[in-house]
Amino acid sequence: MITLSKSDIIFMLTILKLTPELHQVLERLVVSSGEVDEDTAEELRELCTECLDEVGFDENYEPTKDGEKLEELIDKLFVG
Repeated sequence: MITLSKSDIIFMLTILKLTPELHQVLERLVVSSGEVDEDTAEELRELCTECLDEVGFDENYEPTKDGEKLEELIDKLFVG
């Protein structure tokens, strides 16, 4: 299990292109423990990676504020 903070969850709810199912999972996590299983973590990690490619870097390929947060989440959601 991977534990996400409330701010992590809210960030993902606002920036990621979530499936309806993942959106519901994250909404429930806001008021519960914030723990996601490995399968959900992997799905979220893939979405964070896709989003990082789209909005994570400025014109000089420097990470944006959102990009830095996405990189942090990608690391946090890694299932090894």
